[in-house]
Amino acid sequence: MFRQSILRSFFLSVSTLAFLGSIVADDRDIDGLGKTANESDSSFTNVGKIGLTITNFGTIGTRNAYWPNQPSCEYPLGSRIEHIFQGGLWVGAVPRNNPQQQVSTGAHDRLYTSLNPGEPVQQPEFASEPDSTIVERSSLSESPHYDPNNAISHQDFIASYTDKFTVNPTTGNPIPHHSPLNISVRQESYAWNFPFADFFVLLSYTIKNASVDTLDSVYVGFWYEGVVRNTNNVRPGVSGYYGRCGNGFLDSLRMMYTFDYDGTPVPPAADSYVGVKLLGAMPFPRGVDSLGSLKTRTYYNAWRFRNTSSDVAYWSPSDDAENIGGARSRFDRLASSLAPEKIPPLRIPQNDGTGVTTLLSTGPFRRLLPESSMTVTFGIVCARKYGTAPASQDTREQKKTLYTNAGFAQQAYDGEDINGNNDLDPGEDLNGNNKLDHFQLPQPPRPPKVHVEVGDRTAAIYWDMSKSESSIDPITHQQDFEGYRVYRSNAGADFTSPEDLLLTLNLAGEFDMPDNNIGYNTGFSRILLPQPKFFPGDTVAYWYKFPPAGDAVTHLNGWQYLYGVAAYDRGDSASGIASLQSKTEVRRVVPGTLATSDVSKQIGVYPNPYYVNAVWDGKGERNRKIYFYNLPKRCEIRVYTLAGDVVADLLHDAATYDGSGIAWFRQFGNSGTAPQFAGGEHAWDLVTKFDQAIATGLYLFSVKDSDTGDIRTGKFLVIK
Repeated sequence: MFRQSILRSFFLSVSTLAFLGSIVADDRDIDGLGKTANESDSSFTNVGKIGLTITNFGTIGTRNAYWPNQPSCEYPLGSRIEHIFQGGLWVGAVPRNNPQQQVSTGAHDRLYTSLNPGEPVQQPEFASEPDSTIVERSSLSESPHYDPNNAISHQDFIASYTDKFTVNPTTGNPIPHHSPLNISVRQESYAWNFPFADFFVLLSYTIKNASVDTLDSVYVGFWYEGVVRNTNNVRPGVSGYYGRCGNGFLDSLRMMYTFDYDGTPVPPAADSYVGVKLLGAMPFPRGVDSLGSLKTRTYYNAWRFRNTSSDVAYWSPSDDAENIGGARSRFDRLASSLAPEKIPPLRIPQNDGTGVTTLLSTGPFRRLLPESSMTVTFGIVCARKYGTAPASQDTREQKKTLYTNAGFAQQAYDGEDINGNNDLDPGEDLNGNNKLDHFQLPQPPRPPKVHVEVGDRTAAIYWDMSKSESSIDPITHQQDFEGYRVYRSNAGADFTSPEDLLLTLNLAGEFDMPDNNIGYNTGFSRILLPQPKFFPGDTVAYWYKFPPAGDAVTHLNGWQYLYGVAAYDRGDSASGIASLQSKTEVRRVVPGTLATSDVSKQIGVYPNPYYVNAVWDGKGERNRKIYFYNLPKRCEIRVYTLAGDVVADLLHDAATYDGSGIAWFRQFGNSGTAPQFAGGEHAWDLVTKFDQAIATGLYLFSVKDSDTGDIRTGKFLVIK
């Protein structure tokens, strides 16, 4: 594929800059997903903090095929901390007229290899019909996919596929060792941007029996290979990328999980968990009458990647029904758990680099008649580790946030089903449509529109009032807006914890309604403008400004800050709904001098002299920066050696400049938004136009104003 060849070239160009090692640890195929022309793997969630790739052929994740341009399962979004190599749906059943155990899988550890010499490689056993596509919907009015009548979440992806093919209909490639159950699957994924719901993605699978035969003993599972790694440090596919993760199972939560054990070969460990949680099923499996008893029909399994040489309990299954050579079959794995004493050792990785793959399943469902269907829902849940203990300890305290986030995911699934019995009971019909609705969340106010003006040691944040203050909660049917919160990052938070930049925001101001007993009753007079503010090319009326008039808030020029504004409501104590906050509208700003053509103002460079390995620099030559300041709106910057040799030519345009020309702002700006500059400054990474780092010495520069032709000059010193 052309796209993949471009990415492979990109990998080669960046590998010498930021990553250690270049030897692939095993034979995993990270160049593609084996997809066909009509099958899509380019859609991924991006409204919350998880970037999860969704496909229409039974898998999630990318096998890191498109790293770093597309996430597999990235959290926080933009951090390059990946969590899942690939995952997918498993369905097992016994056809009544042909009573053999059969399993169809979207993904498993033996994909893209041959089970036996000379055989075709294993292919995904789910495939899309030739005219199938992924459909995106959204309940957000500002989304291009806005669909208020059908959207469930802020970002829905809907896909359909089937297991009926033994030869891929597009490529003609055989799908070896596959006995179709003749089922069709409608897969729906849901993601939200609410602060209490932006750390999970729900995957709902509606499985329909499209055959003329009844399916008995139906089991449904989700398999995945969790690989939690900070790819800023350890590139996908290099030696040590796989095999250094711990795995576990929380039976009370019906959730399997994975974490980075120690960060080897480039510590520290990625400080997060990923879990897959069984949220529910309709109908329930045999013997289950509520979510409370569903754990009795929840099974957890784990095995070594393509391995049959370790403890037989961890041998990788290769056959649907037969326990070949002692390895439990795929159906057996779906239908029963790993022995309890075999689960704790999974927390400690082996040293062979192969890694562990895991399966969470439920069943048996009594039967699936022809043309009938059932639905099973899983949640992909991410969380930061709690506390400061070493990652390898995997204590309950470290999983505190994972427990909390899993609880929110369960609430999102439950919706109106308060007692978890799959029935609409009195008092549960919150939206009054006379049916039981899952995936019903109370809604915080809509986030405000935000505009930022950046200047010399200043940043002013403006926002509107109409969207947030007129919001009506769909559950309580009340206009329950209460106030606004303003957040700001500390100077230097970007380079001390770039992966967590969005998580380092501090509350800088809170303003709420003055006439109730909620909050501080501050009112809005300090931030309310006497008349709305309008900006060129923008029709929004901005009524609020932070910092408040009279408050002197000084910023450091050249340092990067995140500002965020969120609206929150008063909640509803009668319904047990806590106060909810909207998505935080984040803007990234770099204060500095304003653009000027005034020749009396000296153009200069800071820091000057520049000392290599300053605290704000990253590792490596490409993660450095200096600033030229007091620049005209449009100009040409030329840097010379004392001998007159030109080492750099830079073009500056204040209207479009966003720092994207150097690596520093990509490495230390993972907030999902480009930085906004004051207009009169331009950063340079000290790399010449010949792609070489400059040496210690004194350098001259000239700046030519593109509008007036005026030329100003200066000099700066670099000390290594």
